[in-house]
Amino acid sequence: MFKSKSVICCLFFFTAALAQAQTNELRGTWVAWAGSDYPEKTEIAGWMDALAAANINIVYVDVWRFGYPYFKSKVFYDLTGKWTDPGVGDRDILQEMIAEAHRVGIEVEAWFEAGFAATQMDNDDIYQVHPEWFAKRKNGTGIYEANGGIQYRWLGHCNQEAQQFLIDLALDVVKNYDIDGIEFDRIRYPDLDCGYDSATIELYRDEHNGNDPPANPYDSGWIRWRADKLNAFVDRLSNAVKSYNPDITMTNAPLWYGYEQFCQDWTAWINNDFLDLVSTQMYFASNDQYAYRLSIEYQKLLNPQKLYPGISTTANGVTTPPGELINMVQTTRIQGLPGHVIWYHSNLLSYLDTLSATVYNEPSELPYREAGWRKPAIIVNEDDPDVQKTDNWIQYENIPGYKGSSCLYANNSTPAWIQYSAEIPESGWYEVYVYIIQFFNAAREAGYEITEAVNADTVYVNQSKSANARWLKLGDYYFEKGGNRKIIRLTNENIGTTLVFTDAVMLLNTNRIIGDPTGLDETTNDRDRLSDGFQIGQSYPNPFNPATTIPVQLRQAAEVTVDVYDSTGRLVEKIFQGRLSSGRHLVRFDAAGHASGVYYYRVKADRQVYTGKMVLMK
Repeated sequence: MFKSKSVICCLFFFTAALAQAQTNELRGTWVAWAGSDYPEKTEIAGWMDALAAANINIVYVDVWRFGYPYFKSKVFYDLTGKWTDPGVGDRDILQEMIAEAHRVGIEVEAWFEAGFAATQMDNDDIYQVHPEWFAKRKNGTGIYEANGGIQYRWLGHCNQEAQQFLIDLALDVVKNYDIDGIEFDRIRYPDLDCGYDSATIELYRDEHNGNDPPANPYDSGWIRWRADKLNAFVDRLSNAVKSYNPDITMTNAPLWYGYEQFCQDWTAWINNDFLDLVSTQMYFASNDQYAYRLSIEYQKLLNPQKLYPGISTTANGVTTPPGELINMVQTTRIQGLPGHVIWYHSNLLSYLDTLSATVYNEPSELPYREAGWRKPAIIVNEDDPDVQKTDNWIQYENIPGYKGSSCLYANNSTPAWIQYSAEIPESGWYEVYVYIIQFFNAAREAGYEITEAVNADTVYVNQSKSANARWLKLGDYYFEKGGNRKIIRLTNENIGTTLVFTDAVMLLNTNRIIGDPTGLDETTNDRDRLSDGFQIGQSYPNPFNPATTIPVQLRQAAEVTVDVYDSTGRLVEKIFQGRLSSGRHLVRFDAAGHASGVYYYRVKADRQVYTGKMVLMK
């Protein structure tokens, strides 16, 4: 009788533990594609709908692979003259992923899959511009082969200019896209016969009395030295991102055997708090193998709660049976870990029905996010009751819109307009999207007028352009809380002989730091480069009421003053003056006694000056 009670008790606690994990658990997947098989916009929408329906709550979207960024990168353009992979044309795949994922409440991490592997086969634009940036073998060659004979060139891991390029690439995303995190992978060597480029050799000599690196790539001290340099890069990358936006989650998906084979000391990244979490790849087709490896890797971390294991639908050419994948999820929960990531989305789609009927049968919140980080999308359809419009819009039955099988259009025969309004649940910044009906004879300059809290803006859109089809972001705008707020107005003005189409509009709350610095002396502004001595981030929140925080990061100790001016240039308040040590500092400005309006903060560290703009809205 006593034994029976014990079994029942253990079963109760086991079931309770699994249920608790389901309500507060990271459930992620990596989104990737092969070669030039770029995902269509309708595919992306379908993926996100299916993943959300199965209670997946985060995706890791590939933004750096095949030698190209899959976002509109100014950093890459400045080097190569190309914004993105030429094969995608004018599309911005990352922005498309963000729109569809955030629409259904899924978080998006920008996944820099390739990391230091900066070229692939003939996609070698960076190498053509900066061959001196790249790594070499002991024999002086620099091409490394992966599975299938695919050839890569890797950036020199100790080359400071190459490192800065990768950091700038990450910041390019953080500054310009409303992402929730950065997963920066392949922070490792392609194999141990690597690190014999001139920059690495020079650095090694500087630290070893002029001696060359060991000729033996497997020398334990040589492995340790290279791993330490990678550790320093991870710290530098994370600091750069966090200095700009401290809410960005920093992650990596390392190999559990990475140190011995690739100088990848991933446990140090977590144990030294360089990263927020890690999804170590433990790809096995059976739960027994996975459970064994997990029990070993788990013990390497000072805080195992930062481990979100990577599991897979296939391993070494063997497909993982659905039952085994379910067992891996349960094993992760029994170990007390707060989530997992599944490789990869395309294969995962066929498992979703089974997962949602068992271990994913209830929605789950990310364990490290505060409530309200991602708010429900505000979508207003053209036939909603609060939408006002003239009666000369025509139903087009052959072209489906966002919600139904038809959309609306107008010609230029008589004036036509449509006004979209919405309930704004909370004052703040929102990404504004319109659902574009792409048509060969659609308006080339459809003028969308956005009415926000402080002003109005008009964005002209080419509705005939295929890259603009489906959800197109018009910009970031500030709206105040309230019912029936006017947000977008569209007319048929100046369309000539074309047709203007209208359908749904969408607002998504944004957590991106809004507002580039507006300098009183722009020549002294340098938000991005800590090498100049200091780095200042955009104040957050912005707009604010009544207080905001200004992040200041110093490369070395300095005398610092932080002043606030109003829009006329009058000094309002000196909020800090004194000496600060090297590192990151937060300076708070409490504007409770000041009127609403535009203010400027001016930070001076020794002889360097930075000016930023912020908005107080009471």
